[in-house]
Amino acid sequence: MKNFISKGAMYMSNNIIKKTVNNNGNKIEYYISNEVNDKSTLIISMGIWEPGSRALPLISRLTDRHCIVLSYRGRGGSNAPESGFNWNDHISDISSVIKNEKVNNPVFLGFSKGVSYMLGFLSENLDYASGIIILDYPAIHTKQPKGAAESWYNMIYNGVKLGNFITKHTLEGIENESTYKEFYEDLSKMNCPVWLFRGTDEDSQIESNLTDEDIMKYKKSVKKLEIINFDYSGHMILDEELSKAAKNIENILNTIDSEQSR
Repeated sequence: MKNFISKGAMYMSNNIIKKTVNNNGNKIEYYISNEVNDKSTLIISMGIWEPGSRALPLISRLTDRHCIVLSYRGRGGSNAPESGFNWNDHISDISSVIKNEKVNNPVFLGFSKGVSYMLGFLSENLDYASGIIILDYPAIHTKQPKGAAESWYNMIYNGVKLGNFITKHTLEGIENESTYKEFYEDLSKMNCPVWLFRGTDEDSQIESNLTDEDIMKYKKSVKKLEIINFDYSGHMILDEELSKAAKNIENILNTIDSEQSR
């Protein structure tokens, strides 16, 4: 779905609004769809360069579902501080948004590097999530190699330069300040179910970020794990198989809602 990258605004509707919150002097942009209700709230954490608008095609398909997705520091309409770009700094962004909104029975969805930010938050709030959905990424926060910022900033994806979505200063901060951190042990302390989406198309433009070793680590760490394969996707599942992803996410959320109502 090529337009997904550049036309997120086309999905704006009366039930999706953009808001901001002040996080220690930094404006953090986020989107919410629908009002909080008796259904579980879906909280979305997107990838390294992705503003919250990248999730609008997904949340627009989740009818009557209260959803929250933020643009981390330096992405979209969010401000970028002079420093503070490690995983724990990004945690403060998602925390500030959650504290600013009413939520019900929160379920978390993380994609790519957003998985590490999400798991970082949950590692400090072990009983907070009712469910976790992980899209094609190991439970780690990686240390960015030298030159990564320049590469990410100038990368072209679906005809659009990624520098349109994230500032170069932010990417340089991530490159210089990122530290390696694994979250498998933290996952082992969580009792909620986890769904792992994996792209299996080896011919995709961007291959899956999950290895067989990563899968084994998840199986050893997570008490209740379900793996869902996407045969026509590599890493970019929300672009390549949005309809299937949305259907599975909706089914997962409905399952969690049913279990909570018992």
